[in-house]
Formats: sequence, C-alpha cells, structure tokens
Amino acid sequence: MSPPGGVQVYDESMWNPVTWDAAVTNPRLTYTASKTLAEKAAWDFVKSEYPRFDLVSLNPPLVFGPIAHHLSSLDHLNTSNQRILALAQGAFRDSALPPTGIYLWVDVRDVALAHVRAMETPSAGGERFLLVGGHFSNKLLADTIAETHPGFASKLPTNAVDDTPAEVYGYDGEKTAKTLGINFRSFRDCVGATIDSLQKAGA
Repeated sequence: MSPPGGVQVYDESMWNPVTWDAAVTNPRLTYTASKTLAEKAAWDFVKSEYPRFDLVSLNPPLVFGPIAHHLSSLDHLNTSNQRILALAQGAFRDSALPPTGIYLWVDVRDVALAHVRAMETPSAGGERFLLVGGHFSNKLLADTIAETHPGFASKLPTNAVDDTPAEVYGYDGEKTAKTLGINFRSFRDCVGATIDSLQKAGA
C-alpha cells in the first residue's frame, strides 16, 4: 500500500517530509531523517557557497547485491542483505516471514555504475536520480533463492504469504534511464549473485 500521504508513483521530485524535530523525538525516524537532512544540507551548501563543483544526488531504496570482498565477517553485512542471509540460513523456515516493509530494491552494482555515470555525464550535474531495480517482497525473495540455489530449498519457508499490496506504490525511473543510461539488473541476477558471494564468505 502507499505510505501516508497517498503517494502512488515516486520520482526524483519527491522528498521525505520528515522534520528535524520529528527525528529528534522519534528514534524510529532518525536514520531516514539523517539521509534527507544531509542531502538538503548539501544542496543548501551548493546554493549558498557556489563551489567549483556540481552536485548529483542518487537515491536508492533497499540495496541488495554481492558483498564487498574485504568484508571481514558476515556480522558486518549491510542491513538490506541481512534479510537474504537470514532466509538462506533458515531463520524463517518454520515461521511467518516478517513484513517486507519497503517494496523497492536496487542492485549495488547498478548503484556503483550510477556513481560513475553521474561523474561522467555533464547533464547529470545539479540533478537528483531515483535508483530502482523494481518491486519485490520477502516471499519473492525466498522463491528466487530457491530458484537460483535449489540447495537452500530445505531452509526456506514452504507456505510463505506474499504481502505485496494490490495497490503498491509505483516509481518512475525514466530520468535515470535517459540521463545515466542505466539498464537495471534483474532480481534473479541480483539474488543469485548475492547468494554466491555469501557462500564464498562462509554462509
């Protein structure tokens, strides 16, 4: 379902409406507020100080994908990938899946490419970009792990329920595709590569 406010389709023109006061008084908002307030501060700096560089903002939702080679321990795994690891390790084999929460994802390799394209593309300067690979749910994630790595099937839930709302919010990635030329990877490619990397790290 769409979050409060009735947003149906997200694009780069939209901002998290959270305020400083709300973030200070509600710890659950602190993390997301930090992203919004930091970005606004960056745009304010460019507007007021006229630096000899331009600014580009890249805004991804949940970031999945192969883990960094230098990761010393799976205990240091990024929060988004932790749900893939938990599923693969059987954390929800005999219990209900947790709520998906955010239904949009992107592959970390596409996020990295977007950073490069943003530096290489003059018309990207001064712009915000939404980086989205597509919709997903925790059930789709479990099903995709079973598809790409059948050896994990015994650790995955067998009667999982897909909690994707019928009227889940959409997104508009036209600007990113046109300006940065990003062709986002498929969910299957992303999940498969992530599991491969987790296996190499000892999962």
